[in-house]
Amino acid sequence: MSDLVSVSVAQLDALARQALVKTGVTAQAADATCQALMAAERVGIASHGFARLPFYLDQLTSGKLNPAARPAITQRGAVLIVDADAGLAFPAVQAGLERGLALAEESGVVAVAIGRSHHFGMAGYYVEQAARRGMLCLAFSNGPAAMAPWGGQTPLFGTNPIAFASPRMDDEPLVIDLSLSEVARGKIMIASQQQQAIPLGWALDRHGEPTADPDAALAGSMAPTGGAKGAALALMVELLTAGLIGRKYRLPGRLVFSPE
Repeated sequence: MSDLVSVSVAQLDALARQALVKTGVTAQAADATCQALMAAERVGIASHGFARLPFYLDQLTSGKLNPAARPAITQRGAVLIVDADAGLAFPAVQAGLERGLALAEESGVVAVAIGRSHHFGMAGYYVEQAARRGMLCLAFSNGPAAMAPWGGQTPLFGTNPIAFASPRMDDEPLVIDLSLSEVARGKIMIASQQQQAIPLGWALDRHGEPTADPDAALAGSMAPTGGAKGAALALMVELLTAGLIGRKYRLPGRLVFSPE
């Protein structure tokens, strides 16, 4: 007998919202979360869709995330600083984006920095919103240590996505969304859940060797895209995010990147 159960898109959305609200999350935060997860599903990025929901629910109920979080925005000129209040990232990012787009229409340029946050899903979802308003948008994010410096074994950098969107005349926006690891870590998480091997080149085990075992990969390190160049870009994103918004970030010893 199959364990698979088919549900409609509307049923999935309703179930997810109900589960989030049950943890104490506001309806507004649940809405922002489900809209972002559904956007990922619609474009086939399952690793950033509802597969993430069980992890969010576990972290909300265990105390790792604050279900009662209320994002707060501080403005300094054309810079918006959003405190996510240790809660889900989606409502904080959406709030910062909406206010940032309005400010950009006045000032021409705006920077939005979000701190005390969490996994914010598919970065392209947010930059696309800006492009649909006629604006260019760049997004960067650091994350939990998942990728070692080039030649190393110990994870130090996050997968550190970069996203960009540009409006186009009489056409859909151009959207680029990529992580600086060879693949998104969520794809390895799904492979682990489904007990499927991963391609060599996606990740390293804890000894720094390429592996096809998703569990060994999760215990080891993601492989940077483009080798040393990807690792250098990951460091750049760490400094642009954790550094600029005032979060503590310490490099162990001296790291020198010199990509060929």
